[in-house]
Amino acid sequence: MLRTEIVRGLATLLRAVESSNVLDVVERVYRELTRQTGEVRMTEVLESYQKFLLAYNSSFGPVERQMMRTLEVQDFAEAEWWSTVIGAASGSAKTQEAAAAIGHPLFRLRFVADYLPQVVALMKRDSDPDVAAMRADIHAGGERPGHLLLILPEDGGKFSSPLRLTAAIESVTILYEAFAELGGQTTTDLVVKSCDSGIDKVFEFQGLVPLIDRVKELLLDLWDNVIYYREKKFSERLELTAKHLPVLAEIADLEERKQLQKEKAELLRRKFTQGATKFFEAGSSIPEMLRHANYVPRQLLSPKETLLLATRSAA
Repeated sequence: MLRTEIVRGLATLLRAVESSNVLDVVERVYRELTRQTGEVRMTEVLESYQKFLLAYNSSFGPVERQMMRTLEVQDFAEAEWWSTVIGAASGSAKTQEAAAAIGHPLFRLRFVADYLPQVVALMKRDSDPDVAAMRADIHAGGERPGHLLLILPEDGGKFSSPLRLTAAIESVTILYEAFAELGGQTTTDLVVKSCDSGIDKVFEFQGLVPLIDRVKELLLDLWDNVIYYREKKFSERLELTAKHLPVLAEIADLEERKQLQKEKAELLRRKFTQGATKFFEAGSSIPEMLRHANYVPRQLLSPKETLLLATRSAA
C-alpha cells in the first residue's frame, strides 16, 4: 500500500466516522451495556448505521477496506455486527456477550480516531503530491496537464533492482528531451516532483504540458504495439514495438522535406528508440494505459527478469 494511499484512506475513514457520528453512538450503546449510563435512542443507532454504510458503499475503495481489516474495525461495515449493536440498544441482547462483541472494534476505532492522524502526519512531506489528484491519475487515467505518473509494478515478493529504477526514470527523461529537441524547446524543465512506494513504486514527473503530452502519446503508441505483438517472444516484441513508433515516421518525413538534417534525424531516432526500449525493458506503465480495459499493463509490460530481485532474509 502506497504511503499516499494510507494518508488518503485514513482521511476517508475518519470522514465517514465523523459524518455518521458512529463512534459516539456506539460508545453510548456500550456504556449502557456496561451500566455506565450512556443513554442512546434507537433512531440514533439506526441513523448512524445507515450513514456509515452509505459512506462505506459509495466512498470506500480497496485501500480503505483493506485498512479497516488491518486496523480490525471491519465490523463497523458488517450487518451482523450491527444487529448486535441494535439489539443491545433495544435491550434484547445479552449484556456480557454483546459487550464483548461490541467492545473490541469500538476500542480499536477510538484509537484510530484519537491517535492515527498524528502518526500519519509524520509521514507527510512537503513534496507529496495531492493525494486525490494522484489517485485520479492512477485510477481514472491520468488527466492532470503537465504531469506524468510512472508506475513500476512489483509482484510475487520481488522488488526493483537499482538498474530497473534507473532505466525507468531515464526512459522518460530521454523521451522528454528528444521531443524537446524535435520541437526546438529547452530540456532543463523536467523534474521528478515526488515518489512513493508500496505494492508498486510510483514516480511523478512534471514538465511542459506539450512535451509531457507527446511523451504520453508515444508511450500509448508503444502500448498499442505491445498489445499487437503480444504473442511474440520478449526480445522480438521489444524490437518490433520500438521500431514501429509513429514518431519515427514523423522524423523520416521531416528529413525527406529537408526540415531536419540527416545527422540530427538519426540522433533523434536513436533517442526515441532508446527511451522506448528502456521503458519496455523496465516493465513500466502509465495510468493512461488502463483505459485499454481488455489488457493489463503489469501483465504485458513485465520487466526483464534481471531487473526484479527477491529479497533475502538476514542471517
